[in-house]
Amino acid sequence: QVDRWSKHIQETGDSIHMPGSVLTADEAMVRFTGRSLETTTIPQKPTPTGYKVWVLGQSGYFVRWLWHVHGRGPCGLVPQQCSRQGDEELAEEYLTPTQRVVTTLLTLLPLAVYHVFLDNLFASIKLFKALRSSQVGATGTCRKDSGVDELLVAEKDREGKGIPWGQMHWIPTKDGKVNQFSWKDNALVLFLITAFREGNQVIRSRRWPAGSSAANRVAREVFGSEVRKDLRVPSGIDEYNHHTNGVDTGDQLRSYNQYSWPIGRRGWQSIAWNFLLKVIFVNSFLLQIWGEPEWKVSESQYQ
Repeated sequence: QVDRWSKHIQETGDSIHMPGSVLTADEAMVRFTGRSLETTTIPQKPTPTGYKVWVLGQSGYFVRWLWHVHGRGPCGLVPQQCSRQGDEELAEEYLTPTQRVVTTLLTLLPLAVYHVFLDNLFASIKLFKALRSSQVGATGTCRKDSGVDELLVAEKDREGKGIPWGQMHWIPTKDGKVNQFSWKDNALVLFLITAFREGNQVIRSRRWPAGSSAANRVAREVFGSEVRKDLRVPSGIDEYNHHTNGVDTGDQLRSYNQYSWPIGRRGWQSIAWNFLLKVIFVNSFLLQIWGEPEWKVSESQYQ
């Protein structure tokens, strides 16, 4: 019944809201305080412990989602052809279950042009090539083991020492399908991009970095005596900073109005009331805000 309700909510959402081209894929958490083999803990989330759900969102609006079974991984993934021994071409295209979450969620959407923002949990050279072949743009931070060029990995290993603030190092993949680059902010960041060109930059007002770390001391050199300064930032990173919280925003809104008592029994009730019902509330609230209502919106209105 819960799964049927979940599908109904997603299908109904399509009839009243057409998602834009900019999307975010991330994990969301459903609060559950009881003992269960299915619970997961992600400390940095607004709801740190509970059931994990894979979500495709947009500015807090949850567009699509997949369930996660602890120990088994994501449910309902689109199958892919298994690579045989010696078949290097198929092995090159093989995606992990976590990466296939992104491709599966996107196949559930109406046919259109999309640009998805990902954090380093998902981002890899293989995934970005697969998304590009499906006419989907992608931008995201990546880890050293994501298939990124060895020169950029070496820069990350040195923690960007000797690299001045704002310096970029672009290296396209050999087939030219993915741009991989490093950028020195307070720390050195590795990025993968298929939707922006090398050299695209915007000017943003940046704040003088606090803290006593060596990285912050180096970053402060560009500010001189100024507390804030207009500095050039790569367009891809600027867009990433603005859109990568598309799922976390919805998670945060749901966390504002949780049950105050423990939820330790009947996990299906937690999924039904603490996730699906709250998704309806938050999505409806956001649609009203975006629809330019005549009533005055207050900060505490949702609560």
